[in-house]
Amino acid sequence: MGQGTGQNSWTPGRDGVRITVVRDSDNTPVSTPIDFSNGSNSDMAVHFGKVSKISYRTGTGLTPHTSKYACYQPSQAMPHIVSSNGSSNIAAIRSYFCREGTIRDIANATGLDYDTLINGKYKILLEPVAYFKYNSVMFAMTATEAALYNKQVGNGLRSKMVSLSHKNLPLSMFLETPDLGFPAWTGSTTKAQSDETIITYLGMGIIRFSEPDPEPPKESSVTYRTDTEVITAVTLTTGSQKTSDNPAYARFSINGKTYSHNDIYIPEDGSQLAWVKWHTPKEPGYITINVTSNCSASSNEIVAQIVDLDKNPPPDPKANDRNDSFSVPSAPSKPNVTSLTWGEWDCWWHEHWVWHSGDEDEDGWWGATC
Repeated sequence: MGQGTGQNSWTPGRDGVRITVVRDSDNTPVSTPIDFSNGSNSDMAVHFGKVSKISYRTGTGLTPHTSKYACYQPSQAMPHIVSSNGSSNIAAIRSYFCREGTIRDIANATGLDYDTLINGKYKILLEPVAYFKYNSVMFAMTATEAALYNKQVGNGLRSKMVSLSHKNLPLSMFLETPDLGFPAWTGSTTKAQSDETIITYLGMGIIRFSEPDPEPPKESSVTYRTDTEVITAVTLTTGSQKTSDNPAYARFSINGKTYSHNDIYIPEDGSQLAWVKWHTPKEPGYITINVTSNCSASSNEIVAQIVDLDKNPPPDPKANDRNDSFSVPSAPSKPNVTSLTWGEWDCWWHEHWVWHSGDEDEDGWWGATC
């Protein structure tokens, strides 16, 4: 699982699924989340209650509990949810949770009428759960909770359990089409992911009982061509200067990957351009680019439309084409430029001499500070 020891371990097969019934019209949970598992998992010392990914998205904080952990054991055993070797088990998971017997178990466990549950007004949110030992303590966590907890412990969980907490657990379920306000995942399914990527994209599946809603059109900020190297930029501004001791940075989260522009120097009350180069996907669509920085950015979210120019060929003019309405425009009148000025800024150090007095029998001395 990474740098795990006897105090940090996971046994394959010790997993489960958190289940929440969600109203389709407004993406609101209508049931208290419940956990399905093949075992009782009575040895869990710490868990975070029964909180869904939707609740975490809307601001619910991560709260540890030491009360007895409870889960529901379905009438028919579930397949392995979390892979032990990095291979996805999504087909078996989908088959199990889309069968009538499992849906009836969910209806019974959540207290909902089966016919009401499947009438097309509700969806079922699934989240993988892992039961493992971290620092000699048994934990129960969803993928989202693992990412949130890792941020709290300063990357300690990832350093010990990376293959479980940041790869096999979150990648055991992800969306192939956007739903419930969550984006689809098109990134790697074999590499460990960052906390923010897991929180935004991974560790969830959705059962729907009607055709998926059409994705609403997005208002794009920029347009890029498919399968092309492009540059995305924002302007950073700051009230205090950013120097080599405390430089500015900008991080761009693009399609499941994070691109960084670091070591940016900005004068006091000044601005600077931050940019990254990345490769657009081969298929057209929309990509939301999130920007984080220690300065004010001109945009924290950029919606990029990816277009295929082969499906929109430019005009093909012919030698005998005519435009009878054409007229020669008047020549523009521009003033002559006789001088130009510009400035250049850089950071530097200067000495500041300070007198330090010595003992009674010793002379004082001068010291320089930057």
